[in-house]
Amino acid sequence: MDGVSVASSVAGLVTLTLQVGGAVATYVTAIKERSKNVKELQDELLLLGEVLSNLRDFLNSEKAAGRSFDSYSVLSKAIRDCRQRIERIGDRLKPPPDGGRFLRAIDHLRWPFEQREVMHMVDNLKRYSQTFQFAFTIEGFNLLSKSSEDATKGLQEMLQVSKKISELSAQMGLSTEESSKRAAQLEHIIALVPMLTQTAADVNEISQAARLAELREQERRTTDILDWLAPVSSLHKHRDLQVRRAKGTGRWFLEHRDFLDWIDDRSTSHDLLCIGGPGAGKSILSSHIVDFLRTRFKDQDVAVAYYYYDYSEQLSQHPSAFARSLLRQLSSHGENVPSAVAEFYQQTRNAVKDQTWFHDLLAVTRRVVATFTRCFIIIDALDEADSQSQRSGFFEVIGAVRSSSGSTVKLLATTRPHAFNLLDKFDDPVTIEIVADAGDLRRYLAQTIDEHPDSEDLMDNELRTQVLDTLTKTAHGLFLLPALQVKTILDQITKADVRRTLLHLSTDLTHAFQSTIQRISNLSVARRDLAFRILMWLSHARRPLTLLELQHAMALRLEDTDLDRDNFPSVRTLVDCCCGLVEVDHESSLIRLVHHSLEEYLRNHDHGLFQDADLVITRTCIKYLMLDSIKDLPYKKREDFAKALDDFAFLEYAALEWGHHAYQVPVEKIKDITLSLLSDSLRMFTMARVRDFRANDLRNWKEKTWAWAYSGGAGISIAAQFGLSELLKVLIAQNRSDLCLNARGAYGNTALHEAALSGHEEAAQVLLQHGGSVLDVNHGQSTPLYLAVSYRQLSMVRLLLQYGREQLDYPGPKGFTPLHKAVEQGDEEMVTTLLQAGALVAATNSQGTTPLHIAALRGYLPIAKLLVLSGALVHVKDREGLCPLDSAATGGFTDMVAYFVENGGNIFHRGRELWTPLHRAARRGHTEIVRFFLERGANALAFDFKHNTPLHLAVRSGSMGAVKTLVEYSSDSELKRAQLFSRDKKGSTPREVAFFTAHYDIHKYLRAAEREAQGMTEPSSSNILTTAIERGDLQAVQALLAKDPDSINSLDEDGQPPLHVAVQENQKSIIEYLLSRGASIETVGYHGWRALHIAASLGDVDLVELCLSHGAKIDTRTHTNQTPLHKAASSRSVAVVRRILSAGANPEAKNDHGMTALHIAASQNDIDIVRMLVVECGVDVLAGDRLKLTAAMWAERSGHLDVWAYLRGEEGKATARKRSVVALQEEADEELRSRSAEYPSIKELVDALGDVQVEVDADENEPLGPYGR
Repeated sequence: MDGVSVASSVAGLVTLTLQVGGAVATYVTAIKERSKNVKELQDELLLLGEVLSNLRDFLNSEKAAGRSFDSYSVLSKAIRDCRQRIERIGDRLKPPPDGGRFLRAIDHLRWPFEQREVMHMVDNLKRYSQTFQFAFTIEGFNLLSKSSEDATKGLQEMLQVSKKISELSAQMGLSTEESSKRAAQLEHIIALVPMLTQTAADVNEISQAARLAELREQERRTTDILDWLAPVSSLHKHRDLQVRRAKGTGRWFLEHRDFLDWIDDRSTSHDLLCIGGPGAGKSILSSHIVDFLRTRFKDQDVAVAYYYYDYSEQLSQHPSAFARSLLRQLSSHGENVPSAVAEFYQQTRNAVKDQTWFHDLLAVTRRVVATFTRCFIIIDALDEADSQSQRSGFFEVIGAVRSSSGSTVKLLATTRPHAFNLLDKFDDPVTIEIVADAGDLRRYLAQTIDEHPDSEDLMDNELRTQVLDTLTKTAHGLFLLPALQVKTILDQITKADVRRTLLHLSTDLTHAFQSTIQRISNLSVARRDLAFRILMWLSHARRPLTLLELQHAMALRLEDTDLDRDNFPSVRTLVDCCCGLVEVDHESSLIRLVHHSLEEYLRNHDHGLFQDADLVITRTCIKYLMLDSIKDLPYKKREDFAKALDDFAFLEYAALEWGHHAYQVPVEKIKDITLSLLSDSLRMFTMARVRDFRANDLRNWKEKTWAWAYSGGAGISIAAQFGLSELLKVLIAQNRSDLCLNARGAYGNTALHEAALSGHEEAAQVLLQHGGSVLDVNHGQSTPLYLAVSYRQLSMVRLLLQYGREQLDYPGPKGFTPLHKAVEQGDEEMVTTLLQAGALVAATNSQGTTPLHIAALRGYLPIAKLLVLSGALVHVKDREGLCPLDSAATGGFTDMVAYFVENGGNIFHRGRELWTPLHRAARRGHTEIVRFFLERGANALAFDFKHNTPLHLAVRSGSMGAVKTLVEYSSDSELKRAQLFSRDKKGSTPREVAFFTAHYDIHKYLRAAEREAQGMTEPSSSNILTTAIERGDLQAVQALLAKDPDSINSLDEDGQPPLHVAVQENQKSIIEYLLSRGASIETVGYHGWRALHIAASLGDVDLVELCLSHGAKIDTRTHTNQTPLHKAASSRSVAVVRRILSAGANPEAKNDHGMTALHIAASQNDIDIVRMLVVECGVDVLAGDRLKLTAAMWAERSGHLDVWAYLRGEEGKATARKRSVVALQEEADEELRSRSAEYPSIKELVDALGDVQVEVDADENEPLGPYGR
């Protein structure tokens, strides 16, 4: 650190001292009882300000020119320590945030310091004044430029000399005043030195507290993202199965040869398909497998994810829910959510969850899977996934996951035998038959018996053994059957009853269900009726119900006007009266039927238990919505409404599901109660509030929804949403004189929009026949046709197309037409339908993008072919001058590139930045496409606007394959030479770019290629040592240095000393040897780099530590003013950044472009480094680079939306702080001016230091304190 930099810091400290002194001055007359106490502190601050001004002048003088000292010197520590202490005084003096304007409140402020505190502060300030005054001289400056230990030693020696001079002067009768002052000054400084370490520790503690607060905020944000992906309740089933497992079970499978072969990383990749009948224990076994894999691969870069399909949750277990659950689990492996997931959340959290969103979700999942070496995915009950809508989507997700490069994905799925036809969709599957293992079954039954409170009275050891033997023997390979049987046995009263029950056990599941239902029928009337109502609800509800939801549903009677909470059945009653057919998941509070087989029996068998189940549920739901208490719910604040939903637990189910049950009921049976509901505007508003409760964006929601509810068309909109076409006809007939079909909800959807996106064709037909408009657009500019395309409702699309062609090319969101949307979603059948209807194939969106551009960007070759056959032009350009061939080359779609070239695509085409398709493929490192273009004559020497050749860009991509292809493809030596030695606008060759971007393997390859191009078969004399180091040949290095010791610091042909080469190659033994032989850690190599720059660029904390331990300076700069911290930020290594900062690096240091490490971390998408620099180091988020770009702007430019959002938030906070500082400064200045007559010394000081603020403003590196720079 040089004297000029220190002078800038001192100048800032002068201003801070003056500002805080001014703030203290306002208390001198206001605090009359302590005016002397206050005045003493004020005077000491003013004196310190004068001393600091003199120190600043000295540091800027010729005397101090050229002198430097490190950040650990006593003077550096004293300046930092002094700033921190004065900032603390300033913080205590700040007015309360709600205290009104400064001048009006000044006389009411309480002096925040005790007298002893002021005395302590005054003593400390005196020590600083003495220390800084001591630094005015060259002698003092040199001494304080040393470390604490060395400086203290020198000060002690000077103190002893001063004391001897004083003694001699006294003996000689001379004045001792000067020597005594000198001694007192030295004692003050010596007393200050140990305090500096303590202050640093205090500041570190504050920094740690800030870091903990940031970590808590990071945890909250992580939870928000994970819960947005998939609610934590989606993982509860695994926990529930864990609790139900008996200890010691499942070993037979975990030791199975095929399973062990499947998990072996040396085995060929194949899937494992576990096939077993209903009740065989497949789900319990799946939970065993998940926990076994997680334990086995706990400390490895191996991911384990699971998904339990459940017939009762089919409506919610769509393919995107499966993908989201997988992504949540994969994102939970590390400390932080992967950046790709955080960006996806930031970009799409408010987006419509359509097929485009789904494809983006898959793309992000692929990126996350690629970060693991292996990924095990366990799928339970695949047969319970809907065969029409879910299984194809399941395999689409798995296919996307498998396409992740660098990761081996292994899939295990359980299923019933009837789904065996799925076998050909798996990857070389091996099957294992799942039957209840006798040992496992016995352990489970024994545990169940032992846990029953009456088991000791009910059976002795002999009878217990008989029960275990009988149930195990008659299990027929099932777990569920004996599990039901043992509950029947444990319900008996005497041992004799147990023996009789053993003689009449059920032989299969159907018989077991019938027997249990017969037991229920023999209960009291009240318990029997309650049990059958419970079974009806659990078997017919559209999703699993919570205990509270079921209690509310059971409590409601159709004649009630409000909810009678005394009518709630207890949880124990709910469970006990069903005789073991239901169970409670205590983790999620869900109440379920014990098995999917029971649900199938209750829904499909002709047992006569439930008459008109959907009618009963519809009436109950509507009755609940019409309760008196419901109309008075608070709706303005989300938290208040959330509490109301807790109080009325069944409201969400009633509001969201009643219409789906009504869809199954003839309209005449529910017409009266339904019309009462749909004609009640307040109930309509409540239903909308429930539906939109969890929506992220509720701006202007109340006004829009209120207008919708009272428009007269809300009921029609709700009926259309549920597809209640007959009810629609009734509503339209009733309102024919004042028909409102265009009532718009919170999102601007009309009734036709609602019918279209849900695929309710009959309802849409009714609306269209009565004047519904196909050209109405919602708030997102979507027509009903656009929504139908977005939600892949093909039949609805065909229906809407019958009502006019104008809607076909109507521009929607971002100028997309329905054809754009269909292409974006990769829906080939939808695209075909739209093209056959006459969709404009050349339509452009707001960016000039055609559907063919989108197909190219996403790699949809079959769709691209459809578009071209329909007349799409392959050479059409968007507003950026890009054609579809550019997009395909960027995306790495080789077949797509070939197709475009075959159909007229121009490989010499250039976009706005003068990139050819070859440039684009090279920049992304797509080796195959690079080779394809070269084979067809693409110009390898084409220059872009920065004079980059494709080779320059391939180097930047880090793809050795692309680099080699460009260099080695042609046998033309002149072409090769021209590529290797071409220079960009900065004068850099591709090899030099490889060095700057820390691609040292490419750098080494290109150096060899250059030598070959120059006809050099052997390394030059200056590179012999370099070659030995690159080989890792320590003995050769030792021999070469023994022969020529002076070469230890000499530069090779690349301008690199041996030590730098060893660091690049991470040859630690050679590094140690070179340093032991006298290699300088500070030797300057190519482009001004030092060893620490290289170590930092590699992100290797061990190498960085090695450099620092040998005295590497922390703030050295390259020729472009890059510090080691800049290089560490670009390496994306949090550990390296933290180590370099702890060594004293200046976090605000700027390179030639004016960029700090924060700018670089933001552009590199490293949220962890960004947070560290902002929270722990206080880097100014408002600072701009040479082009006035802040770190947030760099993140936005680079498309790193999560980093951008974080930095924008921090910018807002910083701006608010800055405004408060300015306001406080203005108030303090005004107060000073008004009291200048009372305090002339302050006025004089203000006048004397009037130039300070100008100089400080000129220094962009000066950090912003609480009172300004």
